[in-house]
Amino acid sequence: MINIGLDIDGVIANFTLAWHELYPEIPSEPNTYYFDKKIMQRFDDMRKVGILDDFYLNIKPLIKPEDLPFEPKCYVTARPVDSKITEQWIKTNGFPRKKIFTVPTGISKVNVMEETGIEIFIDDFYNNFVELNKAGIFTYLYSAPWNISYDVGNMRLNSLKDLPLLT
Repeated sequence: MINIGLDIDGVIANFTLAWHELYPEIPSEPNTYYFDKKIMQRFDDMRKVGILDDFYLNIKPLIKPEDLPFEPKCYVTARPVDSKITEQWIKTNGFPRKKIFTVPTGISKVNVMEETGIEIFIDDFYNNFVELNKAGIFTYLYSAPWNISYDVGNMRLNSLKDLPLLT
């Protein structure tokens, strides 16, 4: 069995739709990963008034858990909330309950991958895709409006069902 790790937001959770619902001036399908210049300040403000955890708990899934064609070894995310919040989201939405690693914003996911023995990772952020592949962690870029302009050849997944190991 190959150890597959998953990012959460932009892969199984529809973060940008939830963000758009909270901040309508932000598009629900932005064409850049840096879609909100105020995002870090907004996270801080949400944390101060006590709504950040609830925001993350209420994000709608991008896929149904039964459409996940494999069981991931773990999830690795840069969400600005405690892993327990993400664990609750995973449980509530019926995804496989696996270890969640939360890396601080701006910190590399490479160390987590090396520590966990992840052989394949799936992420929607192009910079993570490049960095992880350079570090020897085979990473697929999961298609999203903010990364579609990057030509990554056969290292792009339009669906988790497209993972070559499954065909």
